[in-house]
Amino acid sequence: MRKFFSIWFLSLTLLLCSACHNNVYYSDIQSIPNEKWDVSEPLTFKVNIEDSMQYFNMYIHLRNTTDFETQNFYVFMRTTYPDGHAEQDTLNFILCDPYGKWTGKGQGRVKDNKFIFQPKVRFPFNGEYTFTVTQAMRVDKVKGISDFGISLERFE
Repeated sequence: MRKFFSIWFLSLTLLLCSACHNNVYYSDIQSIPNEKWDVSEPLTFKVNIEDSMQYFNMYIHLRNTTDFETQNFYVFMRTTYPDGHAEQDTLNFILCDPYGKWTGKGQGRVKDNKFIFQPKVRFPFNGEYTFTVTQAMRVDKVKGISDFGISLERFE
């Protein structure tokens, strides 16, 4: 019984300590209806930056299914700054190797991918940033994309 209590106490302590070191500043993952991303349905992410001196690692989270038909997945990401200025990037994600092996993690038909988009980035202004993401494939509806998200983790 004493050994059980010791293991339980150690596990609880480790869990509490890991919760205190949570570096996630922002995270939002949105589902794509019917696993078909329509070009006319962009996703919007709004992030409030409170400290323009803080560095972040910015990640893209992408969940695809084995129904996805190509090796690469392209999106347009439009960033609108608090002052209204906007920039657009074209992003390319490699979801499988040339032999058809999926790069994401997971057993079965769903694969989870986490890509670093901008390491050690600092936002120049305090305020709300809006990220608008549109699929940029050459078809109106891309099948096999089930979720897309953005996260910011504090860089230390």
